[in-house]
Amino acid sequence: MSNTLATTTLANGQQPPGAASVQRVAPKLRRRRTHLLGIAALLIVAGLAAVFIVQQLQTQNRVIQVRADIPRGAVIKASDLAEVTVGAIPGVSTVSAEQMPGMVGKRAAIDLAKGSLLPAGGVGSVAIPAAGQTLVGIRLDQGRMVMGDVTPGSRLRLIVTAPQGGDPSFKDGNSARQIGAVLVDSSPALDGAATLVNVQVGQRDAALVAQLAATGRIAIVQDPQR
Repeated sequence: MSNTLATTTLANGQQPPGAASVQRVAPKLRRRRTHLLGIAALLIVAGLAAVFIVQQLQTQNRVIQVRADIPRGAVIKASDLAEVTVGAIPGVSTVSAEQMPGMVGKRAAIDLAKGSLLPAGGVGSVAIPAAGQTLVGIRLDQGRMVMGDVTPGSRLRLIVTAPQGGDPSFKDGNSARQIGAVLVDSSPALDGAATLVNVQVGQRDAALVAQLAATGRIAIVQDPQR
C-alpha cells in the first residue's frame, strides 16, 4: 500500500489525499519567488542609478569662462568673465567661480581667448613693462587717437606723421614709419583736449617714440585683435 501511494496516481486512477493541494501551492511559491527576484533587480538598478547621479553631481564644477579675447596685461573687467558649470575635465586647469569677484581689476597674465576656461595663474600680477620693453607716455591731441573703448592690452601701431600744426607735406627719414606698441592705460587730459596714453614699446624704439611724441608726430591706429 505504501509503495502504491508513493506514485503520483493510485491504482484505481485517483490521486492520493493532499496531492492536489501540493500541486496548487507549488505554482504560488514559484510566482512569489519570481516577484521577489524582480523587486531585487529593480532595487539594484535603482541603487546603481543613485550612485551614478551622485557621481555626476560630485563632478560638476562651477568655473570661470572667458567671454572676450583678453591680451596679456589687460585689466580684467566684470563683463570679461562668466560662470559656467562643467564636469570633470582631466588635465585642464580651471579656476573656481567663487574666485571671480577677486579677478576683476587685475591684469591678464597671459593672452586669454574668448570661450576658453580661465586657467589657474591666468590672472594676476604682471610685470609692466615686460622684459625687453619700455613704457612711454604720449599726449595725443584730438584726431590722433582711436575713438571708442580701446582696452588696455590692445595691440596698436604708432604711425609717424608730419609735426602737429606744421607743414602736412613735411617728410624726413621717420615719416610714415610704423612702430608696434601695446596699450597699458589711457585717460583724458585735464584740459579735455587730448588723451594721455601709456604704451609699451620695444626698448630700441622707446627713445624715438618719446622724441616724436614730444613734437606731436605720433598717431595711433588699432588693427583687429588676434
